[in-house]
Amino acid sequence: MDLLEKNIEAADGLIPIAHFDSLSEAQEYVLVILAMNLDCLIKVDEGKYLLHAESPFELAVREEFSLYQAEQKYHVPPPQIPVFSSGFDLFLVWATVLFFCYSSQVESPLVTERFVNSSTKVIGDGEIYRSFTALFLHGSMEHLLSNVALGGLFCILVAHSLGPWTGWVLIFLSGFLANLANAALHFGTQFSSLGASSATFGALGLLVGVGLYQAWLARNVRSGFRVLAPLGIGLMLFSMWGIGDGSGNIDVTAHLLGLGFGTLIGLPASWWKSGHVLASASA
Repeated sequence: MDLLEKNIEAADGLIPIAHFDSLSEAQEYVLVILAMNLDCLIKVDEGKYLLHAESPFELAVREEFSLYQAEQKYHVPPPQIPVFSSGFDLFLVWATVLFFCYSSQVESPLVTERFVNSSTKVIGDGEIYRSFTALFLHGSMEHLLSNVALGGLFCILVAHSLGPWTGWVLIFLSGFLANLANAALHFGTQFSSLGASSATFGALGLLVGVGLYQAWLARNVRSGFRVLAPLGIGLMLFSMWGIGDGSGNIDVTAHLLGLGFGTLIGLPASWWKSGHVLASASA
């Protein structure tokens, strides 16, 4: 049905109920009438949009309009997490540091031995800093480039969602906790690991956490599917890039732990960041 009719008389049985200054507002109230399973018509008259409804139901329509207006007064749209800058300058600093650390590894193998994540050194000797420094070490140039490319994408998206500084701090925190937990799980064995991938998948987990929080804000009858969607996407990306080819050179446990810690941190971080920004805007 064409709701906008110009320079024609209202159909039989339809009388003017209300007038509006804009078509969008008139169409908003058309939905109220259609929800009552009644006919209606919008007519343009001297720049005004006249909304017509069936004459026998005039009082019922006006009452429904009053109820709808009352509902709108108490309707508060859910807060949305704002979009921040990409923090591309921080990404460049991170990439530069990674290349510098790799060149140091090539020049002196002792760098790797001194700062690699090690179950014996971290848990046995208490050298917890290794779980952080290992995030800047790599086994090959291919390993480094893949982390810069994939990690750069995830990290920039995290910066957009949580802010550059907050995002990068949480990325490193996720990677550090993943490495620390990985060392603890392998304690008693000669286990060592290195690479930024723990932080890379921590960034992916942060994105999953942000997605879960936004799905919760927009909860409705389909909220179950909305909540599962970010988690499903995260697991799909993990299966594509986090498992590898089965050669044994990929530390799947570190990737999975990074994803898990990132998700756990991303949920409260999204809540805090959203509330902090809204409070600053209203101050």
